[in-house]
Amino acid sequence: MAPCISIFIVNYNTCTFLEQCLRSIFDTKGDLAVEVFVADNNSIDGSPEMVNARFPEVSLTRCSQNMGYTRAINPLLPLAKGKYYLFLHPDLEILPNTLKRFVEFFESHPEAGILGGNLYYPDGTPNPCEVLFPGFKNELLCFAMRLFKKLPVGRNLVGDYNPLEWSHESTCRVNWVWNACMMARRELFEVIGYFFDEDFYVWYADWDLCKRAADAGWAIYYLHPAKAIHHERQSFTKEDIVGREDVFYKVDGWYSASAMMRDRYVFLRKHNTEESIYGVKIVNFVENSLRLWLIIVGFLFRKVTYKEATFQLKACFQTIHAIFKG
Repeated sequence: MAPCISIFIVNYNTCTFLEQCLRSIFDTKGDLAVEVFVADNNSIDGSPEMVNARFPEVSLTRCSQNMGYTRAINPLLPLAKGKYYLFLHPDLEILPNTLKRFVEFFESHPEAGILGGNLYYPDGTPNPCEVLFPGFKNELLCFAMRLFKKLPVGRNLVGDYNPLEWSHESTCRVNWVWNACMMARRELFEVIGYFFDEDFYVWYADWDLCKRAADAGWAIYYLHPAKAIHHERQSFTKEDIVGREDVFYKVDGWYSASAMMRDRYVFLRKHNTEESIYGVKIVNFVENSLRLWLIIVGFLFRKVTYKEATFQLKACFQTIHAIFKG
């Protein structure tokens, strides 16, 4: 019997979470026929051995180096036989009935090309997505809101409100969804003509796929009943600041904030005008310059330690470098 769902996971040193993810798939699939593909980006934590030993039904591809997301996953897509393609992060835990609800929604909404799951952190708090694609007006709006929250009355007035996020309390049509838990129709890929754009290393490939799908006439939905737990950023190296909650994430030697900024500008160059990109760069530069001075002032007035300031300054300088390079 041909599988109903083809599931794709790119893994990098997340053995424990990958096992949990795979276990959740097979425990919750019910009567649905699934096939699972894992691309391992040269992990050294025993991830490939675990998959071979405990999930022999999974198709494992071992990369000779860390290929990032798009270059690791694209070779797997032509191998799939499912009617629907489900993309998962290895630190994602599928909850009961989620796969069933994805399929049922697709079958009752022929206009839907991509669906995104309702993600939660392990403590039960929502793991939200933004609603708008990046551009000058949206970037300026978000920056203004972040500045307003820094004022004494700002946080009290708006709380955690983000003007770029949708309400996650009900199913709705959106601009994009995360590939942490994203299902797409097989024919969508046949229509848009190619797979994930390999100009993206890790981030914004999902935004790009959703944008191309929408441009081709498909609808993208956030599906509230399709729930999953997201143990976020488990593939990155962590640098913890002792005694504080601050954690700096690194990928291939770059702090993730700056590495993410590089992919963000790939998206901007592909889908925005030169004028809009220039405006975004100005906003990003002003914001990170302010952050830079706040770090220095905090250190001079002993509000942060030397170690804290060093971590923050490195991440900030790398982000500014990525802005200019973008």
